[in-house]
Amino acid sequence: MKRILFIIILFMGILAGCSPTFIFGNEEAKPRYEPSINPYTVPPNFIPKAVVITALGDSLSQGVGDEENLGGYTGRMAAEMWTWQGIEGVAIENTAKRGRRSDKLLAMFQQGELAGPVAEADYLTLTIGGNDVMKIVKRDLFSLNMKAFEDELILYENRFDTIITTIRSINPNAPMVVMGIYNPFSLVTNKVEEFDQIIASYNEAMEERVEKDPQACFVPVSDLFVGNKNLVYHSDFFHPNSKGYDLLTERILERMEECGMSYEE
Repeated sequence: MKRILFIIILFMGILAGCSPTFIFGNEEAKPRYEPSINPYTVPPNFIPKAVVITALGDSLSQGVGDEENLGGYTGRMAAEMWTWQGIEGVAIENTAKRGRRSDKLLAMFQQGELAGPVAEADYLTLTIGGNDVMKIVKRDLFSLNMKAFEDELILYENRFDTIITTIRSINPNAPMVVMGIYNPFSLVTNKVEEFDQIIASYNEAMEERVEKDPQACFVPVSDLFVGNKNLVYHSDFFHPNSKGYDLLTERILERMEECGMSYEE
C-alpha cells in the first residue's frame, strides 16, 4: 500500500454542496443532452403525468464535475425519461451532497430528513460508498492496510442494508437504481491492485443487497472509469466530467431496461 501514498495525496480534500430541484416538461426546460428513442410502450388508456426522481447520496448524484451543467447523470436520466411515451414531465428532487458518507446518509434517514422526498418519488437513485473508502484513505494515509478497509466494509454493509430497508419502509414500490463505485486511482497508475480489490468488495456487497429487492437495480460502473483513455474525468481527477456522465447515463438506462423499469400507471 505504501507505493500509492503519493497518488492518494492528489485526491485529498476533494469531496461538500447541493443540487437544486428542477423540472423537465416543456421545450424551454429541455436540456442539450440528446435522448435516445423511447423503447417503452404504455396502455392506450394511460393518463400522462409527471414523474418524480429523487436522487440520494453523494457527489455523483449531485452531478459534481459536469461542466455542461446538465445535472450529472440525474439530469440526463430525466431528459431521457421525458421522451418516454406516456410521461409529460419529469421533476428532480436532488438531495445528494458532495462528500456524503453512508453514516451521514443513514443519520439523515434516522432524523426524518429524507422521508418526504423518498415518499413522493416515482423513481429513486442512489450513489454511496466512495467517501466511506476515502475516509479510510485520509485517516490512515501513512499506514494503509487492507484490514482497515475490510473492517470498515463490515460496518458499511450494515449501514447500507439499513438505508435500503429504511427507504423501502417509506416507499415500498418505487423502482430504485443503485450505482456501484469505481477506483479513481486508476487514472494515474495501473499499479494499485489493492484498491481494485477494495472497490470490488464494496461493489459485491452492494450488489448482493440490491438483488434482494425486486424493485431495485444495481448498476456496475467501475469499468467506465479505468484510466482516462476515454477522457471521462473532471480536472479534479476524481469526479466524472460531462463525457463521463454521458457514459454513466447510458449504462444506467441500459440496466433500467434490463431490469424492466419502464413507467406504468
